[in-house]
Amino acid sequence: MSVSPNTTSWIQSRLTSGRQLRSQPRMKMVVRALKPPLRFILSFNLLVACPIGIDQNNSRGIRFFLKDNQRNIVGISFVENQRADAPSMSFPVQWNVPLTEQHIRRTKRTIAQALLPTLRQELDHLAYTEIIRRTRESEVRATCAGCVDCAAAKPVLSALSKNEHHAKDFSPMSRFCKSELAQAIKDMEALLGQPDVDALPVIGAIDPALQNGRSEPNGTTSGAHNGAPGDPANSEIPAPSTLHPALPQAASATIQGAEAAAGNGAATDTNTQPQPASEPTPTESSEPPVHPTTTIADSDNGDPIVVTGILPKFKLQWTPEYFIQKYNPQSCLILECQTNLNKRVTVGEFFSWFGKYEGRVECWKLKDWPPSTDFKTAFPELFEDFSRAVPVPSYARRDGALNIASHFPSNTIAPDLGPKMYNAMASFESAGSKGSTRLHMDMADALNIMTYAASTPDGKPGSAVWDLFRACDADKLRTFLRRKFKGSYQHDPIHSQQFYLDSTLRKELFDMYGIKSHRVYQRPGEAVLIPAGCAHQVCNLADCVKVAVDFVSPENIARCEQLTKEFREQNQSMAWKEDVLQLRTMMWFAWLSCCRQEKEMNET
Repeated sequence: MSVSPNTTSWIQSRLTSGRQLRSQPRMKMVVRALKPPLRFILSFNLLVACPIGIDQNNSRGIRFFLKDNQRNIVGISFVENQRADAPSMSFPVQWNVPLTEQHIRRTKRTIAQALLPTLRQELDHLAYTEIIRRTRESEVRATCAGCVDCAAAKPVLSALSKNEHHAKDFSPMSRFCKSELAQAIKDMEALLGQPDVDALPVIGAIDPALQNGRSEPNGTTSGAHNGAPGDPANSEIPAPSTLHPALPQAASATIQGAEAAAGNGAATDTNTQPQPASEPTPTESSEPPVHPTTTIADSDNGDPIVVTGILPKFKLQWTPEYFIQKYNPQSCLILECQTNLNKRVTVGEFFSWFGKYEGRVECWKLKDWPPSTDFKTAFPELFEDFSRAVPVPSYARRDGALNIASHFPSNTIAPDLGPKMYNAMASFESAGSKGSTRLHMDMADALNIMTYAASTPDGKPGSAVWDLFRACDADKLRTFLRRKFKGSYQHDPIHSQQFYLDSTLRKELFDMYGIKSHRVYQRPGEAVLIPAGCAHQVCNLADCVKVAVDFVSPENIARCEQLTKEFREQNQSMAWKEDVLQLRTMMWFAWLSCCRQEKEMNET
């Protein structure tokens, strides 16, 4: 059914006379005829398709629904927008260190490499004659609403209704101003045409053996490729920056240059030489081999996986006693690590159990605390203490100069990347255990600091044991899980977060595919850096208090994009994965923010 010209004129005249519309003189109304029962808005790239009236984000700006005699929706009117984003956004003006030209160049080049193909498609998308230009809402989070592939001709799914729809059911839509978009594309192309004067040196892998061959079960390294199953010779050897779960290419040049030159306040510990890994040497043949892991003291050089000596930088005592004293009556939801049962207790109750092992048969954890409130709002004193103590602050701090997420405008709803607290009781590693945190991947880079550990049940110093797998091993890890646990998970065996690999399973993984983990024993005052794309699991060997933060480094944008795609594909199953990172929106805002900062520098 179509909307007659007379009806269209009547709708527009009625809407134009509205007070709200008069307050927005640069906007106009557009009316679209709909095919029963509904037609959909299609945003080709940066924002995905959503059914009108269901998703909060895409229903904003709708001013009128037209129905036929059977009350079917056959027409709809929108507020149309052609304004640029940059003038209306309240971009930050202060970072953890003064923003330099090098910070801006590195950020802009990273964004141009990742975002330019999408923006070119978006510009082509704007050429559609019936394009709907929507406002870019700042009051709601622009997240994926669940459609698997909104631009494809194949059927797509509405995340809420699970009904199938086809490309013909969608209308073209964009939130971009054409002139601003075209200028950004031109500037990105010009930037990528110039030599990269800020390119970081290739530093190689933490374990040099990883570049030459496969580590054998006895711990030796084979430089000869025999083509055996699981041998790296059967696949292209990744670039050195992808061979280890450390901040890729962030290395000495990044930390020495971007951090030390800016005066980041890193500890002046003189013991900056790499130290042996803190994990014990396996004494039984049944123990699977692991990658050697380098740890360094918190300083301004090196390429750390584990950063030590952080605890003295905290001014507050992040202990059970502190949380009992400060937040005793506050209600919280805790989860049992083995069974996924949950119950509500007070913060005081939960932390009062720490260090008391007698008669305990359950492993409870308080994760992602606070669950919905911003950490800075809920715990301002802890937020400031964390910001002062966190290593590699230009990456990990919320206002870090090399954190892509730091450019989000203050008048929009930014993704909640933390900090968050992860407080859990001791678990066990024997067969059948789920550990404290099951095998999973994070959508962005992460940094996890342990601030407290009780003694173990046998009186030894407390710790948590991590298994971190290289990003380049993810596909083989998935293949192993699919074969081993067929039918016991949905869609993706890693993202389903159903499994913990005990020593038997890890040895089987190595025997079959040659994959081993970085095994790290984290103690109080130590930070573990986990790049996006590195599957990892944790088992607390004692009751532990930890605080973690996510960040988006320029070096890992490609992996973040891949993970965003994987989480969207996960929506085909019952497991819902919201696109909380808003990666492409984040990059667009960061580009506009850097352009503004660059302009101000040139004018002064």
